[in-house]
Amino acid sequence: MILKELAEYYNLLLDEGKVGKEGWTEEKVSYAVTIDYDGQVKSIFSIEKKEKRGKKEVLVAAKRMVPVHGVRSGKTPKPYFLCDTAKYILGIWTPSGNEETDKKNKKQAQDYFQASALVHKEILKGSESKFAQGICRFFETWDFEQNKDNFPASWKDIEKSNVIFRFFEDAKEVLEDEEIKDIWDSYNKNSNDGNENRARCLVSGKLAPVARLHPQFRGIQGANPSGAMLVSFNGPAFESYGKEQGDNAPVSQDIANAYGQALNYLLSDKTHNRQIGDATTVFWAKTKKNENGYVDFMSQLLDGADENEEDKLLTVMSHIARGEQTGYMEMELDPEAPFYILGLSPSVARISIRFFYGNTFGKLVSNIQSHYKRLEIESPDYKKKKFPGIRELLYETVNKKSTQKQSPPILSGALMRAVLENRPYPAGIYNNIMLRIHAERSLNRNKAAFIKAYIIKNCTDKKEAVDTMKLNEDTEYVPYVLGRLFEILEEIQVQAIGKETVKDRYFNSASTTPSVVFPQMLRLANSHLAVLRRDKKGMQIYLEKNLSGLCNKIHSNFPKYLSLEDQGIFMLGYYHQQQKRYEKKENKTEITQEQEV
Repeated sequence: MILKELAEYYNLLLDEGKVGKEGWTEEKVSYAVTIDYDGQVKSIFSIEKKEKRGKKEVLVAAKRMVPVHGVRSGKTPKPYFLCDTAKYILGIWTPSGNEETDKKNKKQAQDYFQASALVHKEILKGSESKFAQGICRFFETWDFEQNKDNFPASWKDIEKSNVIFRFFEDAKEVLEDEEIKDIWDSYNKNSNDGNENRARCLVSGKLAPVARLHPQFRGIQGANPSGAMLVSFNGPAFESYGKEQGDNAPVSQDIANAYGQALNYLLSDKTHNRQIGDATTVFWAKTKKNENGYVDFMSQLLDGADENEEDKLLTVMSHIARGEQTGYMEMELDPEAPFYILGLSPSVARISIRFFYGNTFGKLVSNIQSHYKRLEIESPDYKKKKFPGIRELLYETVNKKSTQKQSPPILSGALMRAVLENRPYPAGIYNNIMLRIHAERSLNRNKAAFIKAYIIKNCTDKKEAVDTMKLNEDTEYVPYVLGRLFEILEEIQVQAIGKETVKDRYFNSASTTPSVVFPQMLRLANSHLAVLRRDKKGMQIYLEKNLSGLCNKIHSNFPKYLSLEDQGIFMLGYYHQQQKRYEKKENKTEITQEQEV
């Protein structure tokens, strides 16, 4: 399913010229070697460009469409055609200061260069192209040891960078020449046609040459920087019936090329991917029209929109969720357009699929809208954003004092699946957030929002007490009332002596074993009310009225203990009552002043 959708997306990208046809791929290139028709090197220079990243400008490698790079494995050199690392193209090596190591590195660089020379001569033999002949002469005449002092280059910087050829007389890159392109296409086709290993492709259903090794992918956080595979059989334990490598799950070479180029494109284009927990998340719309609009809109939903764009985003989201076509950033969005989200995590042997979801864009947005509605909760005035993004929710499971600032890997995938498919939320995130609240004795907007969403979605028999954005003054559900009562007791202490020691001493026990601590806190409150009666008569009356009203809602003894779900409801009662305290209500001040008179 995943390979099929990626392969179909490749065809859309190919029509738009964003990826290369079979046998070609886009690679990052940092340097160009300028040679003349006699193969003599004229210059070696950087083709990197300055790009603004945040407030800084950084040098970024140029992107070029080059002959496809296969998978390198083992110690045997495997050169690429016309675009490769400088070790293959130029035979570069840099001294380390250790005689034995330098001798080994020099020998390896020479072997790599010779292997590259053989491949280029084999592919270009018989061609009368002046470019082809110039490349062959270069490999016949170039000697790194003799030429390394002739160019003012930092060989250490160049050594591991990709290099391409450029001709001095034409000021033209070799891969821009149509004849050179045709030579590669013909060679690549003949190589594939000569593959006798044919089988029924599991993706397309066609009888075709099988890809023995699948493509590698770069850009997945935590994976091997040189590339990691989505499909591989890296040991005999994973092989069956005497088959080796890709024969165990036959996928044709053209499908392997297609899904490989599509996924590498998604990973290299920042508008198509986000990091969510440990998962590098890519997303795409399978449509020829306005694909950037769908992608930009989805990235805003996953990130949590910027406060200046949030209202506009929510308006567009409501239209799409109702199945209405609507405009976003001057682009028309169709709710029926197919949309896909894929989460990839690093693993030892290959890439792990953390989650994959595909549906119409409208259904996907509708599911995210339902998630947003469950998160809706009153927040302090300084919190301009109405909804936290998924990464913000995951961050609430992390100990802020820990050096590890990332949530457990399994949680990110579980939360994404819950949001995208409108399923119950993972208990692991709820448990971790509750642990952080008990450890920190504090409750912020994001934690309260997720607790509310979790209770509504996962505990439907209890959702009535908390299914409200603001304080629910009507419910008599005891855990919620106890949370409100604790906040009033805290305010009484603050008004009386200016301290919040009630929270530090009793918060955890009050939310878990109410019967143990609430009688003690009520006795303490009587002492604080006596102080207020003397110094702040109006405030004493106001708070004592609230205290009595909440106590009257509890028609039996305090519970001996609260379940984990009821602890969350306790937290919401506390949070809602706290936001009520922070409301800027002029009539509250007026009432207090009248009572003092």
